[in-house]
Amino acid sequence: MKLRFRQLNSARVKILLVLLLLNLLLMIIFTLLLQSVMCDEVRRDADRRLSAAVQTLPMILPNHYLTRALAGEEISSEEYLQQLAILERYCQIAGLRDLYAFKLENGKVAYLIDSATPPLLAKANYGRYQELNGNQTSPALLALKDGHPRSVIVSEAWGESRTYLFPMPLADGSHYLIGADIDSDLFHKSLMQARWQALSMGLILFIAACAVCYLVAHHFSAPLATLSRAVRRMATGDFGVRIQAGRKDELGNIARAFNALGELVSARDQSLRELAYVDSLSGLANRVGFLHYAAEHLNPERGSFALLMLNINDFHFINEYLGYQQGDEVLRHIAERLNVLRRPVIKVARLGANTFGVLLERVLSDDVLKVLERLDASMTEPLLMGGERLDISASSGVALFPEHGLSADILLRNAEVALCGAKSARRSFAFYDPEQEAYSRNQLTLMGDLREALAEGHLLVYYQPKVKMIDGVVSEAEALVRWQHPVRGFIPPSVFIPFAEQTGKLRAITEWVVHDVLMQAAVWIEEGLELCISVNVGVSDVEDASFVSFLERQLAQCQVPPQNLCLEITETGVMRNPKDLMRNLEYLRAMGVKLSIDDFGTGYSSFAYLAKMPVHELKIDQSFVMSMSERFENVSIVRAIIELGHILGLSVIAEGVETEAAWQALAVMGCDEAQGYLIAAPMPADAFSLWCMADSRKHLPITPPNMGEDSYSQRHFS
Repeated sequence: MKLRFRQLNSARVKILLVLLLLNLLLMIIFTLLLQSVMCDEVRRDADRRLSAAVQTLPMILPNHYLTRALAGEEISSEEYLQQLAILERYCQIAGLRDLYAFKLENGKVAYLIDSATPPLLAKANYGRYQELNGNQTSPALLALKDGHPRSVIVSEAWGESRTYLFPMPLADGSHYLIGADIDSDLFHKSLMQARWQALSMGLILFIAACAVCYLVAHHFSAPLATLSRAVRRMATGDFGVRIQAGRKDELGNIARAFNALGELVSARDQSLRELAYVDSLSGLANRVGFLHYAAEHLNPERGSFALLMLNINDFHFINEYLGYQQGDEVLRHIAERLNVLRRPVIKVARLGANTFGVLLERVLSDDVLKVLERLDASMTEPLLMGGERLDISASSGVALFPEHGLSADILLRNAEVALCGAKSARRSFAFYDPEQEAYSRNQLTLMGDLREALAEGHLLVYYQPKVKMIDGVVSEAEALVRWQHPVRGFIPPSVFIPFAEQTGKLRAITEWVVHDVLMQAAVWIEEGLELCISVNVGVSDVEDASFVSFLERQLAQCQVPPQNLCLEITETGVMRNPKDLMRNLEYLRAMGVKLSIDDFGTGYSSFAYLAKMPVHELKIDQSFVMSMSERFENVSIVRAIIELGHILGLSVIAEGVETEAAWQALAVMGCDEAQGYLIAAPMPADAFSLWCMADSRKHLPITPPNMGEDSYSQRHFS
């Protein structure tokens, strides 16, 4: 259907249709004109015959017949019939119906002579001598009166006829009238025959002109059709197509212009292909060219292949230190090193800024390791750029064909996944691991679900009590966020908190926890339960003045005293921005908010800064507390942290207390508070309220004497 429509829409058909329409219009005009001419000729022929008959009538009658008749002399019936017969024979010869003569008698038309056929004679149906005409209002009376000849259509008792009336003058100025008739049916038949002849001639000429139109359309459209086919071939990528240009007319000029355009487009296409497949900086194949080459060569029948993606480590430092021009020069040197590698390397490409691709053929894993060693040796060779020695290293990801994919796109993607794994593990290379990718994909999905967790109310706050070791009194609790996924169930914070940091959602989670905790604290205050609730916050939060303002607004909105809120800040981030951090910590302490350093002992804080920080307590990381029974060194670390905290005037809290032995050891070392499963597991707010109402100290182990109590008391109360 589309092909037929395209044929109907071709230039040949369009030209032919235009010519046919013009031909049809001309033929209609010609046929109408021809009909008019031929019909006029029929009318003129009829009038000529009638006029000739009128002029002949006086000559075919005997001498003096008309003179006698006009004088009113008597003419016998036999003589009249003889003259009538003469006229009838003439009418038959001339093709007339009637031939007659009239005179005006007392203002009326009377016959002088009339013709009649034998049937009419038998019926006595003819005009007798001196008999009055039956139609006294006929054109004959008018012609006799005004003396003007005329040609008219007359309808009488004898039928309809075309009549020519010619008045003949008399000596006295009057007239007598000679008339001749042609049968109207015969006249119209002649007219119709003339019309059909004109139409037939027009039709014959139209058919002949159509053939001429077709030849003309073919003559003019054949070069256009050739040009159209050539253009379509060029549109499909065949830029070598050319057409004959031997004609000297405009079509020949078009053909020559098309051939010149083809030459230009072919040259431009070659240039674009080079740009599309070649990296202009290094001269190597680019990403598109590399994939195209790999797709052509990857074939299971040719054996195994390996695709390597190599990335220059920390290349941005080179651009920042030496500038982008020198960075480009470094890339060119690296490209030269890679381009001289021999088999099994069959193709090297620059895939991106500082990323290269290498295709190996007919290789096993051991062969890939050897190539990786050669690559590593080639990369580690120093470069001298602008008088500077540059030590370069690279990481590589490897995907094997056909084990890790059957197409170039999939292999390149999997090699990139392996490269990311190598960089994450800080290794020089890594092979693609489908299980690792499945884990990463699962984590990515989890990251997407985290965006909806806040809006859908999937996050919950659990509370874990802190007790004073000296008497087991509960005065504080830590708020711990939990994620109840609607499909995956409970997800621990250790899994989704890193995702929250990566996606920028940690601040939103922190603010939500703060709001929920303060709302719950307000409820507990009304119930008579006064607690200081700890919330974990990031260093970036405390450094931000807007977060401090948020805390002020929430405390005022929930009507919770500032001393009922404690911010636990992880030690690993304390030293990142000390000026803003110190200023905001001083402001929070002045507000009355309690401050704590969380996971102390696992970071790299400076003791000088630690002494200046306006915090209230240290929390010993649970890894030290839980491993005290395994290594004696951990006991020493815990004891040192407790003593350091006391020296700085800070309370010390141990988290992760799960055994009676750990409780007793911490009590002996003078730890102030404890938190852990030995006391209670984290629980929802309602369960925590019930737990606090019960005698929570019943299940606590016996607390031994504090060996550091004297120094602690002396420090606090002297």
